Amino acid sequence: MSRAWIRCFRYRLLAVAIFIVLVSVFCIDKLTFADEISPEISKTIQITVNWPNKTAIQVEEKITKPWEQILKSISGYKSIESISEVGSSLIRLELREGIEIQNVIQSIRNEYLLQRHRFPEDSLFPRIKLGRLENQYILILQNIRNDPTKNRKGLEQKIRNISGLESLVHYSHKEREILVQIYSDWIQTQEFPSLSQIFTTIRNFQWGFQLDESLGIWFPKDYPPNKESFSKLGLPSRLGEGIKFSSLGKVAFEERAVRHGTRINGASSETMILNAESATSLYHLTNELKPILAEYNDWILLYSSHQELVNEFIRFIIILISVDLVLIIFSSYLNLERFHLAVYFFSYYTSLLLFLSVCSIFAYPLGKMNFFLFIVWKYFFAFVSSKRISFWNKKVSYSLFIFFLFVYLDWIPKVFGLILLANLYFYISISFLNSLFGHFVRIPFPQFKFRLFDTSFYFLRKVLDQSKQSKSLFKVLGIFVFFAMGILFSFFSSISLYSLTIPNGSIQMARLEFPTSIPEQETLRITKQVEDVILERNLTDLLVVKQSATNADFYFRLNELGVSNGMRNLPSESGYFHVLGESIVNSGHILRFSNAETSILERNILPLVPWIRNFPGVTEVILCFQPSVDGLELQSNAKFGSFLNFGKEELVSERSLDLQSAIVGRMLIDKKLTDIRFLVKQNKEVENYSGKGVKLSNGITLFDKSISHYKEIKTPGRIYHKNGDTSLELLVKGENIHWNELESKINKLLSEGPVRLSEISPQKKSETKSRAIFLFIWIFIYSFRKKSKLHSWMILILFLFLFRIQISIFGDEYLLFGATSITLVIFEIWSRDYINYLKHCIPLIFLVLIAYLFPGEGGKFLFEGLLLVSLFILMKFKLFSILDLFKTKTTF
Repeated sequence: MSRAWIRCFRYRLLAVAIFIVLVSVFCIDKLTFADEISPEISKTIQITVNWPNKTAIQVEEKITKPWEQILKSISGYKSIESISEVGSSLIRLELREGIEIQNVIQSIRNEYLLQRHRFPEDSLFPRIKLGRLENQYILILQNIRNDPTKNRKGLEQKIRNISGLESLVHYSHKEREILVQIYSDWIQTQEFPSLSQIFTTIRNFQWGFQLDESLGIWFPKDYPPNKESFSKLGLPSRLGEGIKFSSLGKVAFEERAVRHGTRINGASSETMILNAESATSLYHLTNELKPILAEYNDWILLYSSHQELVNEFIRFIIILISVDLVLIIFSSYLNLERFHLAVYFFSYYTSLLLFLSVCSIFAYPLGKMNFFLFIVWKYFFAFVSSKRISFWNKKVSYSLFIFFLFVYLDWIPKVFGLILLANLYFYISISFLNSLFGHFVRIPFPQFKFRLFDTSFYFLRKVLDQSKQSKSLFKVLGIFVFFAMGILFSFFSSISLYSLTIPNGSIQMARLEFPTSIPEQETLRITKQVEDVILERNLTDLLVVKQSATNADFYFRLNELGVSNGMRNLPSESGYFHVLGESIVNSGHILRFSNAETSILERNILPLVPWIRNFPGVTEVILCFQPSVDGLELQSNAKFGSFLNFGKEELVSERSLDLQSAIVGRMLIDKKLTDIRFLVKQNKEVENYSGKGVKLSNGITLFDKSISHYKEIKTPGRIYHKNGDTSLELLVKGENIHWNELESKINKLLSEGPVRLSEISPQKKSETKSRAIFLFIWIFIYSFRKKSKLHSWMILILFLFLFRIQISIFGDEYLLFGATSITLVIFEIWSRDYINYLKHCIPLIFLVLIAYLFPGEGGKFLFEGLLLVSLFILMKFKLFSILDLFKTKTTF
């Protein structure tokens, strides 16, 4: 790099560099830590509308369809999906690129307000918000003992005051509620009120007045002073006298283990789950919690989702400082000038800070691979004397064009393109900053001389130089056969497929998801079954399960057995268990069917499921929809209602209260708000239900079977729409499935009906397997020199050997080899024969030993990478020494 213009404008350039560094300091607070790059997620808007106690069909007709009509006048989105289910409607809009989200949200709100009359009056106001991925920066706190002197609300308030906290949810280990139970058989006589009247009385009853001393005003109390007050509550009576509730039902205070809470190692426990905004916020939140939990010692920090990767980052900082010490100690052996090392340190850390800020701005995650590259860049750039970039500019441009063409064709993984760009960035930025800071930094470093290092270098050189001695023809032929076989085996290995896998470590998260066709009781059973199997196999020292109605989140810390075996072959039955953040995701494909009504879609799709399950390669087929269930439809003539002075709505209201419980209020018990649940002891058997009497508000008990009848129907639990078409989906999982053949056969089977297979799409974007041969082709093109063809071929052979060693010793971690090889190739062409100086390998060996002592997957990854670099240097020295047997002079 030309230094004349840098010297001429050095003060201005220094001012610009300092300004950019200061700006970068404020940009790195949103750093993301992960070992893989998440697929780009489109911006979405979610509209949620609740209409309690209504069926999916009612929600579809009265909520979803009017919303779809309204949204036709809104621009800015490219697709629309909707789900209508019992009591709610969810509409999801996928926005086009470059669209201002807040403007779209404001337009939707304005349009809704103008057309509010199109929706039912008792439907709730819609919630319109930006769709986002579920936060995975999670902390879990556990209550280890019940200490009455500690105030949980105070703890929550202190945690909420910590910056970077996104949300906090408390899960009790016990559910407590007041159960107000009615025996409907007791109210069938004329003098007793109907269920609606009882429900309304309890819900709207004022329990006296209370003085707010701070405001000095009286306000009506919404709940009684104690639960026994319900038994004395007076209910309306047709005889003109109030009837005590105790004559119609009973009041009980119930406490039971939670169904939708958290379990730790199989036992229900009181927990708090905290979501942080980013990885940096997670680290800050963890540190701020330590003094708070020291005060509230009945709570402990049980789980931190990215703690292992944060620990790797802390270890990385330690080893980064260790590299500084190694470079200072070995400065005399690396031919470093006294001031050169100080200039380099300033240049490197400035470049690193700028790189971290760029990663923060573009949400590029930092993982083990980046930590390894940081160490390698620091070690090599400290003593590598780089060539002028302009000398190789034309040749490098051609080879880089070929490289990114291979990346575009998916012959080389896209992540390798980012690795190459990172190498080029550090090469250019450090070279530039070295030239700039060299005019200002004048900090000398002492130079050390150790006789032990000199002796070690002497013996290493002597061992490796034995190849220069005279050898017999038999030894020469043996060496030639050995290299030929090695090249052959390595070449065939490079043709095989390899995935970019990095071990996830021991602290992980997983999710068990269920199709909506499975009832809640079944999801609870399957979740507990999976949980028990994980504990029985002793795969983890800590297992936290957060249970909900449709899925369950698993947080676990694997032990050595779990890390080696992983979470495989779990009895999830029709559920879908997958580890979040896996590099290899066998999530299958989504088959979407459309072009018909829900009932017709179900009738045509369900017979396909067993056929698809037997298709070659398919291991599992999961329904992504809830099939229709048997139901009863009330049909009666309106004139009977007018004659008897009741309406169908009143009849439906009574039936609704009879079938499902409802919350009528909350009451303060032991300084905690507790739900008051209204429940009717019921008989849900279909044959008895239609003949059961219904008590009306006019005092008449109506056996509506005499004036109406119930028709058995199929009631859909959910109705799906995509871009206006009713659609249903199947999740198909397996290996080596020929999707084109499957699509063709399904279309053939459905050719005579109205249902069509609309699309087959991957459920989750995952990394595809790649062949190393394309990377080797580019390495040869990149390093080829006309004046030294033999050198170029030997470099390619060295990388083939290195790849064979890597997959044989460390497994098929293709990402590790790609990161190592691309970095070495950059140094090979843009440095002045650094690997011919064998003494440079001595400090590198010390770094390998330091990395070996570091625990965790990060230490393992760093050790393997540095060992591959060392082997490459030693193999090149040895190989070119062997070539001296065949030629008197080797051209470098």
